[in-house]
Amino acid sequence: MPRENSGPPPPNPVLTAYESYLRDTPLITRYVLNATVISYFTSFFFNPAFLLANIPVFTIFKFQLYRIVTSPLICTDILSLFFTFMGFMNHGVRLEQSMGSSLFAALFFTLTIVTNTLFLILSILLWGVTSSSNYLAAASLGIWTVLLGIIAVECSEAPRDTKRRLFFIEVPALYYPLVLLALFSMFAGVKLPYCLGVAVGYAYGHGKLNRLKVKVETARKWENRETGGCLSGFVQRAGFVTLGMASGPNAWLTGNGGTGRTGDSSGGGGGGGPVPVRAPIDPASTTTSSFPSTGGRSLGGEKRGLLSRGTKPPKTAEERAAVLQRAAERRRQQQAQEDGDPGV
Repeated sequence: MPRENSGPPPPNPVLTAYESYLRDTPLITRYVLNATVISYFTSFFFNPAFLLANIPVFTIFKFQLYRIVTSPLICTDILSLFFTFMGFMNHGVRLEQSMGSSLFAALFFTLTIVTNTLFLILSILLWGVTSSSNYLAAASLGIWTVLLGIIAVECSEAPRDTKRRLFFIEVPALYYPLVLLALFSMFAGVKLPYCLGVAVGYAYGHGKLNRLKVKVETARKWENRETGGCLSGFVQRAGFVTLGMASGPNAWLTGNGGTGRTGDSSGGGGGGGPVPVRAPIDPASTTTSSFPSTGGRSLGGEKRGLLSRGTKPPKTAEERAAVLQRAAERRRQQQAQEDGDPGV
């Protein structure tokens, strides 16, 4: 008769991976990736590009302005989904931890709206100059339109000595988006939305779009639960990085093992992984000791304590006993003097 196994059942690897994904991925990055995954699975039944892509003939002439916002969430093939996770799990996580979830959401939508608006303007201008309807039927879709802009923002705000690894070579962070864009153009052809995404990302990172940036005070009001900010319901959700938890430039230092020198690529550079979402560190816990180094007050109310400044602490039991005995003798003599004992 087989002996029953009384131990706990083995953990479910799928559930473990999903819990790790929830724990290590900030909220906005996770929402974008989840929407991309949903778009991929819906592509088995119909093409979501017909409903969500930014196509000038529908966005402008049909007045379907929602396409400006929904176009980055389209994914119709497994290879694109794979590279989306590689890119967003690296650059999106770090930038969201650096800025906070509120400002990162504002950045994502700002890059999306500006890039798609420029795409529509250029498409209309090219259509008017060439009279070719192909420009009206061109589409801006996919996460890489915005992700390239996010990479450009990240590389613009990263420390100047930071480098990014692309396959087997290291590229200075400032030029990494251009190299990545050239690589994409080499294999998939030149795409106008990708070029616009990189240009808008550089402009945002170098302060050319400051009028479109959300102020920190505004984002703090969004997160305020007492006043019922628009994002107050998301603050307590897993992975939400508040402004107080945002790590600034330390997001790159932590993500690179504390070196701050070389980053990971989104194009297959290997290594790395997402930076864990951590709670803010209590500043009081970073000090070596909260106690004074001069001995403090003794139990008997002595002002100077058992040890004076510069005296080495006793190491053995005999030394400690001798120190206590001398202190007791001093207290006895002081008490006798206060009582007026002439024998002291």
